[in-house]
Amino acid sequence: MSVQSQPSLSGRPSLSAKTLQKYLRQMLTIREFEQLGEREFRNGLIRGYYHSYAGQEAVGVGFINAMDLKRDYIVDHYRDHGHCLLVGIDPSRIFAELFGRASGVSGGKGGSMHMYSAEHHFLGGDGIVGGGLSIAAGVGMALRRQPEDGICVCFFGDGALDTGTFHESMNMASLWNVPTLFICVNNLYSMGTRVNEHSSLSQLVDRAQGYGVKTEQVDGQDVFAVAEAAERIFKYMRQNKRPYFVEALTYRYQGHGIHDKASNYRGVEEEAKWHGRDPIKLLTEYLIAEKVMSGKQIEALRSEVLHELEAKVAEAAAAPLPNPADLTKDVLL
Repeated sequence: MSVQSQPSLSGRPSLSAKTLQKYLRQMLTIREFEQLGEREFRNGLIRGYYHSYAGQEAVGVGFINAMDLKRDYIVDHYRDHGHCLLVGIDPSRIFAELFGRASGVSGGKGGSMHMYSAEHHFLGGDGIVGGGLSIAAGVGMALRRQPEDGICVCFFGDGALDTGTFHESMNMASLWNVPTLFICVNNLYSMGTRVNEHSSLSQLVDRAQGYGVKTEQVDGQDVFAVAEAAERIFKYMRQNKRPYFVEALTYRYQGHGIHDKASNYRGVEEEAKWHGRDPIKLLTEYLIAEKVMSGKQIEALRSEVLHELEAKVAEAAAAPLPNPADLTKDVLL
């Protein structure tokens, strides 16, 4: 996993200043959203569980910005808040879902792991490890029958590769030429188990190659690298109508979930190393070095984003609770 030791962004001039500023705002929005979410969990406004996306922002930003959400779809895993923001769902509706409010994106009945918006082609988070893989293969099969060259993008963690669903889905996607992009977000830990303790192959891309699928590994801390890979991969998939597997190397800053302190399975030195390659830090350093934005402008942007999100928290908290009569609405009995 050599990308872990790269000291800085690879830097690709094909991304305009406007695009880079957009990426920065998106990453700051995700980071601040997650921090506010954790705060409100501790304040008792969020029930159930909470999985933070902090540290992994460049993966979602690079891939989702390359999508065409008029024809492409997302099938997600349980670390889904950031992806909901990126497809354009109002933050107040995401907070409302976390708070169990009727205005939530899933009517306040899904919570953190079960966001859903057909309008935004976001076909749901999934609380089951690997649970979205077969769904994504099915969505890809449906898209293959459409004239628009749509692609299904499926996000999942490294632990999902240990499920039978992964192997079944990869096999059928390859056999039937399904246009599904399988993105393994490898943050090095399946809950608290390090990759080399649950996978006989440390390079997870090797585990997908047996199905005749094109694969590659990308530095998930480097938004330039992710964006470049995404653009190229989507072009290939639209032309060839074939599945693709990506291993995005990244790192989650929090434990597996909000109650996991992670201190019993990883150390301060490791965490400091990854914080040194924080995707937001790398992008801001690049923007300042290239004189695209000043440090003062970046801090002003951060404050602006936080102010906007605080207003969304207040809006969501004031929303009504779901009507008990709607408990079985949208449920097949």
